Amino acid sequence: MKSFARATTTTALCALLLCGEARAQGASATATDGQFPAFSDIARSPGAESLTPEQVEANGEKTVIVHFMSSVTYWSALQLVILVQDHYRQGYRRFVLPIQTSGGSVFSAMYAYGVLKDMPVEITTVAVGYVDSAGIVLYCLGNRRHAAPGASFLFHPMSGSLTPDRRGQEAVERQIDDIKAWRETVNDDCFGATPEEWDLDRRDYRVLADEAREVGLVNADGSYFDDIDPIGVIAYVQPHFLPM
Repeated sequence: MKSFARATTTTALCALLLCGEARAQGASATATDGQFPAFSDIARSPGAESLTPEQVEANGEKTVIVHFMSSVTYWSALQLVILVQDHYRQGYRRFVLPIQTSGGSVFSAMYAYGVLKDMPVEITTVAVGYVDSAGIVLYCLGNRRHAAPGASFLFHPMSGSLTPDRRGQEAVERQIDDIKAWRETVNDDCFGATPEEWDLDRRDYRVLADEAREVGLVNADGSYFDDIDPIGVIAYVQPHFLPM
């Protein structure tokens, strides 16, 4: 019985903290011949090792567009990190991330944010459609943050189920509190404290683009394409739906 309770609790925590999405993706992806592509096929540019110093320097003036249209998972977050860092290695310093996501793993978003936030690069993010839950963390990577018409953002309370096994209850409570504090720090750095009227302790709240501009979550006007030239690379995160 104890083993069953522990397994049930693990599943509940995964659903609420790690695997929960604001709205489930209806599509699934399969790989050719049942094999998922290697990262070397996704996040490495052919011939990167043969670039001359002059080419690397010239890349510093070019923009890399990385499309993120996926759940936030271990797989998608790691791809994003490798794509940005590999192109940084090639001299690129300007990145644009158009994003549409139903959210996903808080810990995967934490990883991508922690690795990329302090890199000496200029990141512009663009909300296209819905950017929900953990996806807002990726959106906040942007120094400049645009929103396409019809874009919106879903915030919700951070919660989890406590284990009936009293030995693990304190550890779970501490983890939840730590994630809440981290998320508040991300919000503060991005646009400031969330307004009290959003009442995020008790409900989900959908922030439309105009309201997002009012609070500073969206901080750039006009089209992200206005200052994008020259474009050096167009890439995308593979939207495979794998275990997180």
